[in-house]
Amino acid sequence: MRAVLISVGKILAFLGLWALFTGLVIMAAVQFSGEGFYAIRTVRLTVEIGLFFAVLMPLVIMALLVDKRGPQTLGFSATRLRDLLLGVLAGGLILLAPIGVLAAIGAARWAPDVEAFSTQALGFGLIACFFNVMTQQMLVRSYIFQELWTKFGAWTATLVTTALFLAMHATALMQGLAGVIAGANILLASLMMSLAYVRTRALWLPIGLHFGWNALQGPVLGINVTGNDLGYGQWRLFSFGGDPLLTGGAMGVEGGLIGLIGPALGLAFVALAIRPAKSG
Repeated sequence: MRAVLISVGKILAFLGLWALFTGLVIMAAVQFSGEGFYAIRTVRLTVEIGLFFAVLMPLVIMALLVDKRGPQTLGFSATRLRDLLLGVLAGGLILLAPIGVLAAIGAARWAPDVEAFSTQALGFGLIACFFNVMTQQMLVRSYIFQELWTKFGAWTATLVTTALFLAMHATALMQGLAGVIAGANILLASLMMSLAYVRTRALWLPIGLHFGWNALQGPVLGINVTGNDLGYGQWRLFSFGGDPLLTGGAMGVEGGLIGLIGPALGLAFVALAIRPAKSG
């Protein structure tokens, strides 16, 4: 029981610091740019970068200063950096799989509308998406996952952090049937990324998988990501005219039954193709 209380206390301290720093970033954005700051391209990017540091600082404080661990334990091993590229490629491919199925059954078609395309907007969108993914992965699978994994095992860490990951998407999950399907999609994706972290003992592969999926879906293709527009432009490359139960409708691919193919393939890929890294 003492070990549980200590871990809970440290995790709450980590979350408390994160909430404090995140609040400061948001308050600064509202103070200088108003409540609609997220619609301003440069401010939105600045906020995403600020939110990244808002979770990085608690990680450093808790891991290095409180736990007195070495920097190599934070999850950013240089020897696993190649996994970032592998994850980006795999994340993009597992998104194309459900889109391909939707196209094959006539629920989606190639219909590019690129009059508003801008390389600057694409670049801003990709950078903002990358920092957003880094923030999410560090919040869920850095200190919290590490603390639970080392003390109580990988399954406990996976279950607790998956619940947290679902809670982070609570707004989307309350959008009727599409929200329920999106919840199943997020659940599979969380299991995939947790397994990727356990197998590689680094955050690079989960970050790559998450970024590959979100970046291709949002900034590149112009598809909503769990109901959110992650792009900085108004271009679209696909038209989805089929049954929303299959396509996800306004929720995006993640809100449709066909979208479940993506994270299921990703989970199978990690389970079958990624060998466990040596500890230590």
